[in-house]
Amino acid sequence: MILIIEDNPNIRQELSGYLLANGHPCVCPEDYFCTQENLFADVSNLLDTCPIELILLDINLESCDGLKLCRDIRSISSVPVIFVTGRTNDKDELSGILMGGDDFIRKPYSLPILLARINRILTRQNQAPSEAIYASGVSLNVLMGQLTWKGATMDLSKNEVKILYYLFLNKGHVVTKDSLIEYLWENKFYVDENILNVNLSRLRRRLKDLGVGNLIITIPKKGLMVQADE
Repeated sequence: MILIIEDNPNIRQELSGYLLANGHPCVCPEDYFCTQENLFADVSNLLDTCPIELILLDINLESCDGLKLCRDIRSISSVPVIFVTGRTNDKDELSGILMGGDDFIRKPYSLPILLARINRILTRQNQAPSEAIYASGVSLNVLMGQLTWKGATMDLSKNEVKILYYLFLNKGHVVTKDSLIEYLWENKFYVDENILNVNLSRLRRRLKDLGVGNLIITIPKKGLMVQADE
């Protein structure tokens, strides 16, 4: 089921009808004229009571900021979020990623392309491994979205899981930034490397707090890697 957070009733109806016709039932909050806190409470309730697999989220909502709403959603759930918005500034796209978004689609958009983006993310979700993988004594549970070291556990965002999973799969080998970008967003030509760098900087700060600040090693002029287990 897809949660649509869009305050334009015409867009909401078009989206939900199209997605339902393509096998994705939808649910929407009812009140978009309430406060940000109340809208988040409605979204939180839907996440608790419905089998939500993905969220489509507008940024310019009637009474609140969709970016901040995404940040609040990330505090309680790791469900994938796709921003669907009329904003066209690259800064807004970067802000969406920093707040925990998984994709960013500008209006006006093609419904088939939006559907393809949704299906790609849901396919990745369904293919996620259920068992933990290890590198340098650190355990990464992809399904749970958690990193564990010496009994301490840290919850990860979707992009943080993807970055670490790709590096863990290639532990002991250098991963280029281009290949990491292509794995994360499936298009290295339209994603600025700065977006990856912002994600990496935030992840490294969090790893330092966990006590494994040197987990991701930078190989100058080559790329990144995590060391293989000894």
